[in-house]
Amino acid sequence: MDNGFGLKKAERLCSKKAIDALFTGTDSKSLSAYPIRIVYRYTEEAGIRILVSVSKKRFRHAVDRNRAKRQIREAYRLNKHRLDYIAQASPGMDIAFIWLTDRHQPSQLVTAKIISLLNKIAQSAPTP
Repeated sequence: MDNGFGLKKAERLCSKKAIDALFTGTDSKSLSAYPIRIVYRYTEEAGIRILVSVSKKRFRHAVDRNRAKRQIREAYRLNKHRLDYIAQASPGMDIAFIWLTDRHQPSQLVTAKIISLLNKIAQSAPTP
């Protein structure tokens, strides 16, 4: 039973080569909505892949880092449909979500910021 709300292994950005290209490439773009920043680029591989990063500098305890990552993943998972037409128009996209603050944030705020960032990406996407 696949309702489209899952986050599969194929949707996760794991390749070191792809991650390096995302952060060092000249074609990467960045948007920020405090407490989250995203870096994204269009790729030749099909599908949208994501990376979630919460620095140990921000949260010293693993349980706190995991909570922030869980909030970001859940907000993306429920709202990834906002990028569906990008996945159809271009071959693919890599997105990195980066946590910017050293304080916990309410899940509603994180979800609202993820939605606003995804909408900004959708508005600036190339037309098919």
